[in-house]
Amino acid sequence: MRPKIVLFNPIPSTISRRKGVLPLALLSIARGLDAEKYEIVIIDEAVESFPEEVVQDALCVGISAMIGYQISSALKLAKRIRALYPKVPLIWGGWHPSILPEETVDSDFVDYVIRGQGEITFSELMNALEGNKTLDSILGLTYKLNGNVKSNPDRHLSDPNGFPPLPYHLINMNKYIHASEFGARTVTYLSSIGCPFSCGFCAEQVVYRKRWLPLSPERVISDFKHLKEQYKIDSIIINDSNFFTNETRVAEICKNMMSEKLNMKWGNANGRTDQLVRYESETWQLMCDSGLQCILTGAETYDDGILEIMNKKATIEDTFKMTHIANEYGIKIKFSFMVGLPMANRKVSVEEEFDSVIEFINKLYNVNNKNHFLLFLYTPFPGTPLFRKAIELGYKSPDSLEAWGDFREGLNHASTPWVSMDLAEKVYQVSFYFPFISNSAYDIIKQYPLFVRWMLLPFERMLYMIMKFRIKRKFFDFPVEFSMIKLIFKLLKRKI
Repeated sequence: MRPKIVLFNPIPSTISRRKGVLPLALLSIARGLDAEKYEIVIIDEAVESFPEEVVQDALCVGISAMIGYQISSALKLAKRIRALYPKVPLIWGGWHPSILPEETVDSDFVDYVIRGQGEITFSELMNALEGNKTLDSILGLTYKLNGNVKSNPDRHLSDPNGFPPLPYHLINMNKYIHASEFGARTVTYLSSIGCPFSCGFCAEQVVYRKRWLPLSPERVISDFKHLKEQYKIDSIIINDSNFFTNETRVAEICKNMMSEKLNMKWGNANGRTDQLVRYESETWQLMCDSGLQCILTGAETYDDGILEIMNKKATIEDTFKMTHIANEYGIKIKFSFMVGLPMANRKVSVEEEFDSVIEFINKLYNVNNKNHFLLFLYTPFPGTPLFRKAIELGYKSPDSLEAWGDFREGLNHASTPWVSMDLAEKVYQVSFYFPFISNSAYDIIKQYPLFVRWMLLPFERMLYMIMKFRIKRKFFDFPVEFSMIKLIFKLLKRKI
């Protein structure tokens, strides 16, 4: 009987999403393993509950987690496994364990931490566990040895083109294929890892050390063809941290999508304003012709001075210029903003900053009323430059894995002393409005069967009018519609 490896993806929030984001991190780990040698079981809590009996006779349980609720959920499972199967090793990976490996492995419910890119490190650890071999030669591994925490040297990042395609057959793809604003059968996809920039709030630079490693255009097209032929996918959501780093690569992908007649829409590809405004008009046309629907970009704020504090290396002028260019080609933009950065000498209050961001959002919305917006409160991520500034200004950082699990309310809830709970609730409220005013909710509903559209569209249109008025007038008092939606979710035993 083949040794069994169980890989677990904890639910990322209190919302139970039945369809959506593929567990790409676990699929990446799985592709680094010998499928003929191991029985690989992937369990994603976002779409299914964890059957504890699957751990019986398992070689290990691997867990991927980010800061917040995923840690809390993962710890609950790890505690149950430790009680039922105390000899089964618990291996953690993902962003949070990679950023704070020693603190993570110090938990009683963590035996090993895989730091950063994990395909090779995890595979070598499996070989060591099977053969009771020493661990000191496994790069990128943190573990306990004789009661002490030991971290082996970092592993150099590997070219992702050297790994086999993701083993989608290990999961039930029907649980992830979903209707989106781009099509009726949409899945998520990762064409590169890392980012060469060093924004002060972003932990990407900590995990991937400011490197960007892309799949080749040929590999991307091969993957797209497989998804289309095997699973009838008609649209792709790109999950890269920076898809548009290399213009030549982007152009080749677009050309090949058209030459292969894929006829797939794609969107939410992440890019920087300062890079995209320098793209040639021919490349913009190729992106449009190949089916690009939406670009995700971190506009971040309304003020060049705040962009400098972030070390964004972009300007407000770049944001406006990109908005107009994208509009010329019929491509909408999903702008990401944040408020509440750690600033020692604030020129305006956080509340005034919020008002100015909403005013700036209205200007971008006027260019294209299909543009979408995301608004977050600044959240201090360990290892980033602004994290140190937040500590200096009074932020109290969690000091254990368990404490980070309690840091669970995500990017729209107050975690710093200079942001009030009232403002945090307002940010949360406004974030809920954006999918309606941009018609994203409308576009998704249009993908549903006729009778579902008939029931939902009048309600959606009513919310659209109310929310558009609130954003335009910056009037957020007496949010009856927001309270009503929250009540509906509460009755359904879900929380938004």
